[in-house]
This record gives sequence, C-alpha cells and structure tokens, in this order.
Amino acid sequence: MQVTLSGNVGADSESKIIPLRDGTGSLRLVEASLAVKTGADIPDWYKLKFLGDNFATIANRIVKGVTISIVGDLTFEFWNDKDTGERKSKAVINVLDLQLPPLPQLA
Repeated sequence: MQVTLSGNVGADSESKIIPLRDGTGSLRLVEASLAVKTGADIPDWYKLKFLGDNFATIANRIVKGVTISIVGDLTFEFWNDKDTGERKSKAVINVLDLQLPPLPQLA
C-alpha cells in the first residue's frame, strides 16, 4: 500500500555502503496526524528505508528534528521478542519520493 507522510525525523540518518556500491539508509520518522488519533494521543513512528546512491548525497541533510515529507510503500516487519517470546511488529516504509526543507540561503 502506498502512503504519504510528513513528520519529524527522530534521529540522524544511518547509511552504509554495500558491496555493489549501492548506498542504503534508514531513519525513524514520527508522524502526529491531525486526522486520526488513537488511544492516548500517542504519535506513530515509522522506520524509513532508502535504496540507491541518491541517499548518500542527501543523508547529511536528514538530521534529528528536521521535517520531511515522503511517499513510499508501507510494509511491516515482524519478530519475536528475545526475552518474552511475544510477537512484535513495526511499520516500515520503503521510500519512493522525499521532500526536504530548502537549503539555507547564503548571504
């Protein structure tokens, strides 16, 4: 399912180079939607995944607190908690398009 989100980055981006010289990266995005509120007004967190060398060129602009907008494919990752064995999940978005804030103008 394709989604569009806008929110604040939760931490500086993480990136790495893999053997095929294809940069990959990920970060966490908090989205506090005005349209839908659930329970105790807790914001939703998403893990954003990026593929391709383009991420390496923009990674330094994606820092904690900056507001970004993305379009991507929503998926979920599932795992069992090591301590309790409880089934856990997290929302993951494979980013297709990204809007960053404008660069500051140099005087």
